[in-house]
Amino acid sequence: MSLKFSQSYLDTLFSSPDTGKLVTLFVCLQWAEGYSRDEPNYGYPQPVFVFLESLAWFAHAIRSGVWTYYEATPWARQQAMLCALESEAPSGFSTHYALGMRNWRDKVKIKAVDAWIRAHEEDNNRWLWRLVNEHRPDVERLCGQSAPVRGRLN
Repeated sequence: MSLKFSQSYLDTLFSSPDTGKLVTLFVCLQWAEGYSRDEPNYGYPQPVFVFLESLAWFAHAIRSGVWTYYEATPWARQQAMLCALESEAPSGFSTHYALGMRNWRDKVKIKAVDAWIRAHEEDNNRWLWRLVNEHRPDVERLCGQSAPVRGRLN
């Protein structure tokens, strides 16, 4: 089942840079018609995918330790995420993501990724807001679409 969200509702989500609204956008995108859990990038354009996956990565780290993200995330999705971070994210994101990919089973080494995420939580949220605002028309189209959107952003 997919849901469609009204423009006025989406406008309220974009009205202020509140972390809770990022989470709500995340949920809206997961309920959108084009969302496919089976595809490494969820069937979404790269900026939308990296938004979703980054929020999941950060949430796992803050809630229960980043190793839980890597344990639960398919390897193909991790590879897609690393590529997306390399082209979309500020400096440091792809480096720390790759460190976690290689070392999530090492209790000592994975703590460095947890520590980096916690130390950069505000920077992470600012980047996510910049990303969704830069691609707002595409996020809105996906959340309110009537048919799946695939491929490049317009």
